[in-house]
Amino acid sequence: MHAVRTDAALAFVDVRRFVDVADARASRVVIAVPLKVSPKRLERALDEPIRKAFERLSAGIAKEAKSAKSRSKSSERSTALAALYARDGSRVADDEPHATAWMDGGALVVGDERFIVRVDAPEIASCVSVDGLMVGKPTPATAVGATFRASEDDITFTWRVVDDDGGASERVVFKGSIYTPTADVVGRRMVVDAQARGGDAKRFTFQSPVRAEELERSDALGRLRVDASTSRSDLRVMTYNVLADAYSHTWSTMFPYFAKELGRAEIRLRQALEDVLVADADVVALQEVDRKWFELLFEPVLTSRGYAATSWCGKSGQTQEGCAMFIKRATFRVEEERCVRLTDIDDDERLRPWLDSDENSELRTALGNITSIAQLVRVTCVANGKRICLGNTHLFYHPGAMHIRVLQAHAFVRKANEFGNGDPLVLCGDFNGEPDDGVIRFLRDGRIRADDDDWIRGQLFRWGGTSSRDRARDLFYISDDGARYETDRDLRVTNASELQNVFERGICVDICKRTLKKQYGASCACGDSSKDGVTNPIVRVKMHVERKCTFKNCHTVAAFVLRRECGLAPGTSLDEDEDAVAEAVIRDIHAAATRGFETVRAAQTALTDAVTDDVRCTEVVPIGCGLTITLPDNSRLVSAGGFLPWTNFVGGFVGALDYIWTSADAFVPRRVSPLPNMTAVLASTALPNAQFPSDHVPVVVDVDFTQSTKS
Repeated sequence: MHAVRTDAALAFVDVRRFVDVADARASRVVIAVPLKVSPKRLERALDEPIRKAFERLSAGIAKEAKSAKSRSKSSERSTALAALYARDGSRVADDEPHATAWMDGGALVVGDERFIVRVDAPEIASCVSVDGLMVGKPTPATAVGATFRASEDDITFTWRVVDDDGGASERVVFKGSIYTPTADVVGRRMVVDAQARGGDAKRFTFQSPVRAEELERSDALGRLRVDASTSRSDLRVMTYNVLADAYSHTWSTMFPYFAKELGRAEIRLRQALEDVLVADADVVALQEVDRKWFELLFEPVLTSRGYAATSWCGKSGQTQEGCAMFIKRATFRVEEERCVRLTDIDDDERLRPWLDSDENSELRTALGNITSIAQLVRVTCVANGKRICLGNTHLFYHPGAMHIRVLQAHAFVRKANEFGNGDPLVLCGDFNGEPDDGVIRFLRDGRIRADDDDWIRGQLFRWGGTSSRDRARDLFYISDDGARYETDRDLRVTNASELQNVFERGICVDICKRTLKKQYGASCACGDSSKDGVTNPIVRVKMHVERKCTFKNCHTVAAFVLRRECGLAPGTSLDEDEDAVAEAVIRDIHAAATRGFETVRAAQTALTDAVTDDVRCTEVVPIGCGLTITLPDNSRLVSAGGFLPWTNFVGGFVGALDYIWTSADAFVPRRVSPLPNMTAVLASTALPNAQFPSDHVPVVVDVDFTQSTKS
């Protein structure tokens, strides 16, 4: 027997086991022995006898001792003695494999050094939190790089106030992973330490002192609270586009009225989190969630408040934003979740020949570049055992891609039905469509015809839009003597391809006119074109194109392109008479586009009407440039929040984009959160502002199960 000391003066030998369930021979054990002379790290097979590791350890010590010419009697004794003892003091046999030899609380003796055995002890790399502590706002701390963590108790978090004496003294104010500052720490600086059981503490230091809540948000929060005067509904659902911080570099242009200080993620997203907590919904569907802030803020706080968090479901592009759902564990048991791409339209065999047609080449290109996704979650209701399929999505945003949103909405419903095995649906999201748009009419009515205007307008959409750089590069094909200057200015339209050409010509000339009316300069690298000393306008415009100028940012290129489109001789400016000619041509182009749209629509309607009744009953029918899509009767949906006047309110656009769709035969809508007071909305021109952290307001609906669903 060997007495095992467990006093704090002893160091630890950390043993970590890495088990390969697919190949037992690949399972390893890593042993870290903190010897005074030279710490050792051994990596051995998990099924190997401990004797071999001890022989290797002793040999290494002996070699170091010899090279240092310090082979004293005591050091020799150290190399000869390496033994492992169980917690009760009995020696572990040398032929015992690592898998069963090492036990918590045992002891490793190497010479006259003793180490307490610590098996698979948790370890962390660092501690992170969210700066900008604010009274009343919960702030989580997270252990990063945690390994061998079995439970919440493996890591402790300690929050301390740093006293105003140069940081020499600290005062503990809270223990736990989520801290909500109180008024007594306002103005004080804080730190939080994360410490794995038996390991060293990792510290996060907050850069700014604790602030008092300075923003009054009664208008934003009051509309979200549960109405205490009425009974609670069977189900409360929230959908909320929280405005991804990943796009903050665009806000000076998109939201010039939004104060930069308020746009800081640690302030703004804490407000969005407060919205979620106040609404107290059973299902929370968030869009435009940065992965960073999902992990640092939303997930830890909401899971501590009784929610189960889905995985963060990110778009497949480079921007790290996506969707996330939080589901109350007291209401639902989560069974399975899935993240699906909404651009994999060709996985529907009925659509593949239509997508492969020449007429849809631009659509194929767009679908290959768009990164829209959807979340699907199967849950079981704790109260009645009924199964429901929840969904969350953010459809493609471009105003000209209305046909793509219809395709994505159909894919969303189809994939939800398949994943949910026909169970009732609750589909949330930012659908980027207003009530009169095709995507919303399709979901509302359960049907859209192939001659719907949105299919025809969608044919005008091209990935990348009207590329000013492509048009600029085309100018190099013009010879300096004017050959190939003439363009085809035929404005007749007989099909969708010709309509797209006329439509893009209209966009091009409009942008040229806009450029000529503005004082660009700062955005143009060319400088003053009158000083280049070149008289040939073709040579001059090519010089500007070589300097990266386009008709969007350069007077010279804009004037040249406009003259060419209007049939005027080459030149880099327009006089008053030439400007009048250009105006007349621009009107002709737009009139031709309008007539062309009617021509294409009439042709598409004739094709659609010619389809026989038996074919019309099919769910998806490709016809010309569109599809007639009919949702099955058991997939009919209702907008649980109705059709609000708006959910997105920014400078330049006001409209309803956010919806919660529920199966018509399974749920009865009861109420929807009212829109906020317009005085608060317009306080700083539009959203976002001091009360509203996003350009969208959250939509919260209360619904009841139908009697058939309850039973």
